[in-house]
Amino acid sequence: MRYVLILLLLGFLSPMTPAFAQAYTKGEKVRIANSARRLVEEKYFANLEILTHYEANQPVEALQNHINGMLRDAFLSREVLIFNEFKNTADPYTTLAGYVKDCRIFAAGKPVVNTLNVKDARYDIQRTKDGMPFINVYLEKQLRGTDKQGKPFRFQHLTEFRIRFVFDKQLNTYHQFRIAGISKAEKWPATAFTFTANEVEQAENEPKDLQAVLSALTDQIKTALPANTKQLVLETFTYNRCEINDGLSDRIFATLGSCLQKQTQIQVIAPAQRTGAGLTVRGYYREDLNNLRLVADIYDPQHNQVLKTIENADLPLTWISQQNLKLKPEQYQQVAAVRDTLQRNKMTAPATLSVEVRTDRGRKSVEYWEGNQLLIDVKASLPCHVRLVNLRADGTKILLENDFEIKPGQENQYVRVAPGVSFICSEPFGTEHLLMYASANAFCPLPTKPNTKFYVRNESGDAVLVGSLPELIAAVTCTKNQSLVAEDRIQITTRGILKGN
Repeated sequence: MRYVLILLLLGFLSPMTPAFAQAYTKGEKVRIANSARRLVEEKYFANLEILTHYEANQPVEALQNHINGMLRDAFLSREVLIFNEFKNTADPYTTLAGYVKDCRIFAAGKPVVNTLNVKDARYDIQRTKDGMPFINVYLEKQLRGTDKQGKPFRFQHLTEFRIRFVFDKQLNTYHQFRIAGISKAEKWPATAFTFTANEVEQAENEPKDLQAVLSALTDQIKTALPANTKQLVLETFTYNRCEINDGLSDRIFATLGSCLQKQTQIQVIAPAQRTGAGLTVRGYYREDLNNLRLVADIYDPQHNQVLKTIENADLPLTWISQQNLKLKPEQYQQVAAVRDTLQRNKMTAPATLSVEVRTDRGRKSVEYWEGNQLLIDVKASLPCHVRLVNLRADGTKILLENDFEIKPGQENQYVRVAPGVSFICSEPFGTEHLLMYASANAFCPLPTKPNTKFYVRNESGDAVLVGSLPELIAAVTCTKNQSLVAEDRIQITTRGILKGN
């Protein structure tokens, strides 16, 4: 049920679970080892070259920002100890900052050439005593340069990089690879393994599940977020932007919310909880050959600007059927037809009058469950008359408000429509539309006498509009003096609660 899933998103998230009994497949071992290799090669070695080789002539103070960045991106903490070839003592281990300082003193500020034989590296996955996973990377390291006396030096030894990582059981993925120590090793361990480029390709091409795909998508979102982001609004992703919430959209909403909360450490809220103009993650999904393509926008509502669009098409469509989910919502074609009709019969709005309708749960990703009360507000730029129509999921058309007035002094502010009436979510459930029409002049009376085109009849207390949608629009937008009509609409998903036997 959706409410339970939202609880997961909004803070009651289980912590990342240590891989106490994780048995790694060959593909998983290769992916873990390849991630560790990339950390050593791209985050450690590339930055070490800058600190001890290419920028060797710079004062230590000028390199502090670069040291801080390397610690942040590659190390578990600032206190991690690494083997220091430049300390001839009984305890040759220092922090990264100490290593860089001693290197510069030993070589008198001259460049030191670093070589890591990553090609022949070996890997060994282990666990700490409390069950946290880590991987050791073994490779030959070599340093060459000239010391402060002008004598050439060369250090070469087997090095062990101990790298911690997180296995997230809920998301079934591995991330947050960080160096927890670098030491001198005496020999290659018997349990170490290697891998080839073909094995990496095969591992990366293994079938993905939704958790792994959304975790990867979240990593990209995290990289694109501004540094000062404190909160994210997550909208529901739906098929082809149809705004129909169903089982698949529920699963994506809950899983993506969980990924964002955990991997970004930023508060994630639902649209109904929005209080300001904070950044929004919104998007949709569609089929892309045999896979599902997910498209996510990082949207800034304050400036009406999409900061970044991120896509992923790694999830096989077979995963959806295996989960007994449907790609297209059941009402997709019906809703598409309604949208098309509304678009073809769009009103020509007056220049001075605009109208906006909203629910107590907002305008986007709006959803109500059986028994929920629906509250409706309207904001108009001028005093006006308002009509409100509800297109229900089964095709029934209900007149909710015939002539609600926005009075002088109420313009440009939200006004509660029919505050004395309770709109309660009930059957039929599915996708509904609220259609709001506003006119500076009074609307024409609606016909109540049955005819072949359009009329209103009373049914169990509801004003049921009988006729086609185009005929309905023509009738409810008729005004005295034929004045122009402003319009607005919202799509809503209503859902029933499963009853026990």
